[in-house]
Amino acid sequence: MLYFRTLLTAIALLAMRGALSAETIEHAGTHYWVYRLDPKKEALELHLPEKAGEPNTFPKLAASVEKAGRRLVFAMNAGIFEGNFRPTGLHISRGREITPLNLDVYTKRSPEEPTPNFFLKPNGVFFLRSDGSPGILESTAFGASGEKPVLATQSGPLLVRAGTIHPVLQPDSTSKRYRNGVGVASNGQVLLVCSVLKRDQGMSNLYRFAELFRDKLDCPDALYLDGDISYVHIRGLTGPVEETNWFAGILAITEPTP
Repeated sequence: MLYFRTLLTAIALLAMRGALSAETIEHAGTHYWVYRLDPKKEALELHLPEKAGEPNTFPKLAASVEKAGRRLVFAMNAGIFEGNFRPTGLHISRGREITPLNLDVYTKRSPEEPTPNFFLKPNGVFFLRSDGSPGILESTAFGASGEKPVLATQSGPLLVRAGTIHPVLQPDSTSKRYRNGVGVASNGQVLLVCSVLKRDQGMSNLYRFAELFRDKLDCPDALYLDGDISYVHIRGLTGPVEETNWFAGILAITEPTP
């Protein structure tokens, strides 16, 4: 109860300042942090590790932006990555392509082997154009679109596509994990979502996570980013920046240090 009283107090304080952009939402018994971003008013950035082969963490990112006279408002891990902390799929930061679009088909070594989430086709790309407008496209469609975004992250599966949940996902799946993802709402907002990091509150299967975007957040398109390693920082709500799991890309919002 203390957790939720503290949360409600923090949200009330943000509301009084006219800056309410984050909240917790419950769906099918799971609680999620939801950050609502208007990309034409607030800049979303994608940060990769400063050194190749080394992990990215929230404290490292916080220290890096502080050197530039800024501080973290929001941070959440981006798409799936390899063991060398190189993104598995397309990552574009500040208009520069870090890793290319990945249209590979995963080859199973046995019929029983599960397909990794990234390769559960259709997968997709979340991106921002230079004018701030967001989009989520199936990966092949993105490659053919001619889009030249300033920010992009590719991951999978594509949870919701034009209002339809990914055909592989099942409502009764017993695979429950922390989840994080991104959706584009009908009003053009970007919805950045991460499970509440409490085992008794934050675990869900992929179908229910997709359903959250479609049915509660009004997102006709939504992309899964990652699973149990997921982490989120929202200044003033989730506590101080602390040591996290290791990542490749981190999606972040910063502001000038007062």
